[in-house]
Amino acid sequence: MRLENKTVIITGGGTGIGLACAERFQKEGARLALFGRRKDPLEAAARRLGANVLAVPGDITKEEDVDRLIEITLKQFGQIDVLVNNAGTLGGGALHETPNDMWDQVLDINLRGLFLLTRRVLAHMVERKSGSLVHISSILGLVAVPQTGAYNVSKGALNQLSRSIAVEYGPMNIRSNAVCPGMVETDMTEELRGNAELMEDWKEHYYPLRRFAKAEEIANACLFLASDESSFITGTLLPVDGGFTAM
Repeated sequence: MRLENKTVIITGGGTGIGLACAERFQKEGARLALFGRRKDPLEAAARRLGANVLAVPGDITKEEDVDRLIEITLKQFGQIDVLVNNAGTLGGGALHETPNDMWDQVLDINLRGLFLLTRRVLAHMVERKSGSLVHISSILGLVAVPQTGAYNVSKGALNQLSRSIAVEYGPMNIRSNAVCPGMVETDMTEELRGNAELMEDWKEHYYPLRRFAKAEEIANACLFLASDESSFITGTLLPVDGGFTAM
């Protein structure tokens, strides 16, 4: 029960890594507020998980939706102890062919929206002088690959934001860490993973463990950083990548 009596907000909480975090955290005693744009999977997850789980549909890029999430969570649970910033989107293509709207969408969701919510949560945590922020970044915030310029930039900036928070708010007992997954078997990567030949090449040449991650394995890392077991860890960028960044 590593998160007993703690309230956790998880963005993108209805599917993928967010849902895996919800399932893992609830087993450790957390009260959950799941936030995301897709209402049906969000509410289905909340129903399945049961007591002490809220589903709050909304768009992280809209301040009114972020404000509503904070208001509902505090009204129901009275406090916010942990924020898992998991909501995100992909965007691909050669940089010189990237349309303005694609660039803006990726940065809007992966960075600006995350800032809007984090700012509100930090204000609450400053009052309580306690909290843990766990940001789902990517190995592409540590290294760059072709055809994903906007995504690379958004995750690199997220890593610096996480470290900035750690430095600025550490004196208030607020920790901030980023998890940097490699390829994870989720709905978001399903289309890319459909290229079987390419995926086998990646496993053979870029992943020493010769496989991709399960969402539950990312959730385990998030649980550690969210809990008091990592009480002296802040400002870290934790690759959970099967050895990709060691190559």
